[in-house]
Amino acid sequence: MCQPSDSNCLAVSPSHQRRRLAIIVRRGLSEGGPIDQVCVQCHTPADPSHRFCGRCGSALHARCASCDTVLPPGVGYCTNCGQPLNGSVDRTGVGREERRTVSVLFLDLIGFTGMAEQLDPEDVRRLQVDYFSTASAVLHGYGGLIEKYIGDAVMAVFGVPVETEHDASRAVLAGLALQRELTARPLAGRYQMPARVGVATGEVLVDMEAARDVGQALVSGDPVATASRLQQHAPPGGVLVSSATHRATLDAIRYDDEPLEVMLAGRSGPVQAWLAAASNDRQEDDPDEATPFVGRQQELDVLTGVLSRCVREGQPQLVSVVGEHGLGKSRLMRELRRRANSTGEVQVRWCVGRGLPYGEGSAYAALAEIVKSHAGILDSDLPAVAEERLTEALLALAPADRVARLTDLLGPLVGLPGRPAAAAEAESAWRDVLLALARHQPTVIAVEDLHYADPGMLRFLSQLVEVAEDVPLFLLCTYRPDLLDEHPAWAAILPGTLTVSLGPLRGGEFASLIESLLARHNLPTGLADRLTAITAGNPMYAVEYVRMLAERPAGDEDDLEIDLVTPDTVHGVVANRIDLLERAERTVLHAAAVLGERVWPTAIAAILDLDAVEVAGALRALCRRDMLVEFATSAVAGEPELGFRHQLLRDAAYRRLPRTARAQMHARAADWLGQLAGGRHDLAAAVARHRVAALELAESLGEDTQTAARHAREALTDAARAAYSVHAVEAALAHVTQALTLWPNTEEPHDRRAAELLRHRVTFSVDADEFYRDGGPKELARLADRMRDQGDFAGEAEAATLLGVAELMRAERGRAEEHLSRAVTLFADLPDSVASAEAYDSLGRLHMLEYRTDQAVTAAESSWRIAERLGLAEREAGGRITEAMSRYLAGDGDAVAVMEEILEVCRSQQLPALRRAAQNLAIMSTEEGDLARGMRYQEEADAVAGGRLHAVVSHSEEALLAYFSGDWVTLLQAAEAYLDVAGAETTEWDLQLRAQRAWIRVLCGEPPGEDVARCLDVAERSGFARLRLCACAHGALCRVLEGDSDGAVELLRRLVGVWRGSVNSLVSEWLPAAAHSCVLLAEAHPAAADFMGEVIRTMPRRTRWVIAADQVVAGAVALGRGEPAQAAELFGEAVRGYDAVGGVSDGVLAAAWTARAWLAAGDKAAAEPCQERVREFAGRCRARQLAALVD
Repeated sequence: MCQPSDSNCLAVSPSHQRRRLAIIVRRGLSEGGPIDQVCVQCHTPADPSHRFCGRCGSALHARCASCDTVLPPGVGYCTNCGQPLNGSVDRTGVGREERRTVSVLFLDLIGFTGMAEQLDPEDVRRLQVDYFSTASAVLHGYGGLIEKYIGDAVMAVFGVPVETEHDASRAVLAGLALQRELTARPLAGRYQMPARVGVATGEVLVDMEAARDVGQALVSGDPVATASRLQQHAPPGGVLVSSATHRATLDAIRYDDEPLEVMLAGRSGPVQAWLAAASNDRQEDDPDEATPFVGRQQELDVLTGVLSRCVREGQPQLVSVVGEHGLGKSRLMRELRRRANSTGEVQVRWCVGRGLPYGEGSAYAALAEIVKSHAGILDSDLPAVAEERLTEALLALAPADRVARLTDLLGPLVGLPGRPAAAAEAESAWRDVLLALARHQPTVIAVEDLHYADPGMLRFLSQLVEVAEDVPLFLLCTYRPDLLDEHPAWAAILPGTLTVSLGPLRGGEFASLIESLLARHNLPTGLADRLTAITAGNPMYAVEYVRMLAERPAGDEDDLEIDLVTPDTVHGVVANRIDLLERAERTVLHAAAVLGERVWPTAIAAILDLDAVEVAGALRALCRRDMLVEFATSAVAGEPELGFRHQLLRDAAYRRLPRTARAQMHARAADWLGQLAGGRHDLAAAVARHRVAALELAESLGEDTQTAARHAREALTDAARAAYSVHAVEAALAHVTQALTLWPNTEEPHDRRAAELLRHRVTFSVDADEFYRDGGPKELARLADRMRDQGDFAGEAEAATLLGVAELMRAERGRAEEHLSRAVTLFADLPDSVASAEAYDSLGRLHMLEYRTDQAVTAAESSWRIAERLGLAEREAGGRITEAMSRYLAGDGDAVAVMEEILEVCRSQQLPALRRAAQNLAIMSTEEGDLARGMRYQEEADAVAGGRLHAVVSHSEEALLAYFSGDWVTLLQAAEAYLDVAGAETTEWDLQLRAQRAWIRVLCGEPPGEDVARCLDVAERSGFARLRLCACAHGALCRVLEGDSDGAVELLRRLVGVWRGSVNSLVSEWLPAAAHSCVLLAEAHPAAADFMGEVIRTMPRRTRWVIAADQVVAGAVALGRGEPAQAAELFGEAVRGYDAVGGVSDGVLAAAWTARAWLAAGDKAAAEPCQERVREFAGRCRARQLAALVD
């Protein structure tokens, strides 16, 4: 039998292996159903893992545990009571096969074939029996599962049926132990046979039924072939491992310094392999802690106090530290030792041992380690040396006449033969030695990983504390909560027992740990939030993730979007927790991982085709195991809502599922979510996610995907519409684009055309300029034609609506009206719909922008009445907004109050139309002369997510505010950023800014460029009165400032003509500029002021802007009559009017006119205040020509 080389050896004793496998079989392979085994010949009950009767050798039959009926082999349900024998969790095929990360070992003898040719068959058989017996003992000792013997080759798998973080280490240690055994003695006593070993780690598909029966074809995957081929390249007596195995075992195994470059059969290039040298030596007692100790100070203080009392009062104390792997149990123990050694008045002896999941003699592995450490026995010591050191250590603790007996009884713990003795006698001797240690000096017996211990070890420890009286013995045990599943009374086994439970670190403490780890490895702190979310307060997970990141190839150091794959060390820990679940719990966990972040019992039941009550029980068990957590509220009435405690658990559970099971579960999850939604759109994205996953999995399996593709594109289209309805336009675009890729190119059904139309709509909403640049209007027009050809008039009408809005947004009035008129004509013969309400509203907004207010009101009313009939609150609000704004433009002052009522409705119902309502109120307030109120409404509008989806005009708010506040430097910068964008076609509505920039540039001493010419061209081409009025007014001011008085007068005459056909209340954006032009034209063209006076007199509302402009024009008339003093008084009134509304720029211009008029009247003193104001403004805004106007 092999002897592990040191304390890191992870082999397992036969008794412990049997106990572990019994747990595994009960939990992992045959649990969940009422099944038992019975021999029909001698009626002897048998373990569920047995295949033949241990008493008479007959084949075993199943016996139903519910009714005791003996059943023939191969049946799945009891023929008497109908109960499932292998659990009801297999209806989806879950459990038969799993994807797992395992380590595969291949062992092959060198020269066996040639020797077999020369030997007698009986000798060959004896050699094989000894060889296979040796290999089996070593491999089973390290927890390996032998899949097959082929000639002289042996294949074993580590990580089945229970996966742990030690699997790769155990495989390599087993390989090293095999080499030692085969080197130490000849096989069959005669044949010295060297061997080669290869080990590979990776993901495989495991047949769990084969694992139970230890059958052939246990695993399938690349690691099998890789391990076999690595074995061929290993040197005689060597263990050659893959890169993945090397990474997973760096802490446990020593390797040669440099990797080998080997060419494996079937590979395109050489791969790296590593030659294992030996297991690592025992860890230092007091390692240098590079990771900061955070978040456990309170627990450390408690343990320090209890230890101090134990030493001070000389009384025994049992302390348990319980927590999941990685939460800091061992670190807390080491910190306690450091503190005790540095601050204690009395020196404390520390004896530390660790329980092992596998290893020769692992039932008492922790105790053996304690004894060897105290006696100074090394794993490499010869038996005589080990006995000498043990005897010497015992002489310091016990009378000489007792030492020989104690040596015999303790000898087996350190690898000596000892003498046969009853368990009670041996354990009594062990207790005597430990108590003697404590009597000699206060002693801490620290047992780590007690969850791996045998029941005998637990019994020994409890009795140790029970019999210890007036002895300063501090028994410190660390373990995972799994121990309490099998031994729930352990934590309170003795009076006065203290249990310290460790949970995940929280808040700032864990964040500081993450940041310090990143800083130590020079990694960007921008990764901290992602790591905090993934590792969920587990320090070990954090350390392993950071180490993985630190080992990335050079050049990726600053990549904040790197894929944070789960480190193998972390995955092994999480997978082990899953493996220790009951089968039904594990199956439910797998289904929950497919469903998503939130799960419900009926959803899991639907996915697994199980009863919801049975599923609810499994979910409760998973909550008790701290794998799931129940939330306070649930999105499903009458059902608890649960989620994964840790994202890594979900990832590991999902990874276990084969693709076939995943595809089936995703499809069923989509079915359940679709039924739950009942036509609502809020779950559409989740349904689409499952449909796409099912499709992709079916494609990867080479299955027929026609039905899956249809379901996926329908779900994606629904998800796109749902996302668009809540203005998540980027998500909507992604969904609909993916949906369109799933239609065959040869098919063009109605659904595909509808999806194309949706994509155009979303693309236009995301970036209208890009939509124009990429030929969106032409493609949309072609789609409308195809819809017309197919008789799809509803689709054609929707396309026409979108075309009309697109043309309207770039101020193409004629084409916009053509398309929108076509749309409402088509919708007139169709049932009411969301699309028809949108078409009427869009036509109403077109008429509103044309200042054809009667037609706008009619169309808007049609829109909101359709929406009202259909119960569409958002669309109804949109139509009412258009109607109210149209009435305001017509001069109805009561429309402001109506718009405020609409805004309140939008607020109370949280409608996205709130943005339009607030924005229109901002325009109304500004027009009424209340700029402060207008700014508040605009801020409210800007805060509404997605509200710009339904905007048909655009403007630069920054430039507008800069004009009002008198910040021309900012205005020019904002105008450049907004207007001078290559390919921008949505800025035509802001002609006011473009022409405004032209005359401001003149006042700043810069050339105006082509802004005025472009404004005039766009305005005339568009036909919109608003654009023509802005272009004429600001263009006239620019022309007169340039010295082109005739051009300015011509533009004002054109403005009057436009005004007569489009009288409205929206005048503040152009009227001041037109009035300022009249002042500069007063002497050469006094008639300009006269016909501008006609415009002002016909305005439907006399707002503050209108009054101030009227005063400026009246002052211009006075100047034309040669009355500068009267003009100065009128200009002064205008200054005060502009100041009252907050129009700083127009107020400064009016001040300039005031100063010029006073100077013309010869009153320099009266002119001086206005001159100073203008000069100060001009200096601040770098407008030297403005200053020149008052010099």
